[in-house]
Amino acid sequence: MRAAGELREVTPEMRARSLRTFVAVLVVFFALVGGVVATLAWQGRGVRDYAARVADAVLAGKPSPNVGFTQACVDAVPGPLPAQAQSCEVRVEDGAARVTVGVQGGRSYVIGRRP
Repeated sequence: MRAAGELREVTPEMRARSLRTFVAVLVVFFALVGGVVATLAWQGRGVRDYAARVADAVLAGKPSPNVGFTQACVDAVPGPLPAQAQSCEVRVEDGAARVTVGVQGGRSYVIGRRP
């Protein structure tokens, strides 16, 4: 037993174990952050690809540069929205298409295309 006020001795084994634990926590933290970033990037790519398809479909109809309009994406490309998308709208102004896709968390992807 130790007397009151006596410091314990930290052995090299205890230091090594503490360092391993610290490094393991750091590795797990950065792996989780990387996983979240990769997941968001993968989800965003599907939404951006869909927005590009919508913009191309609208521009294939050769909209007049003198007329501006807004329509739902499902009117331009029939079928369901991607799983991550909550809303989608395409706006045509000056002959250019601008697709805005809203996703979870209040984020939006905006893709613009010119003929």
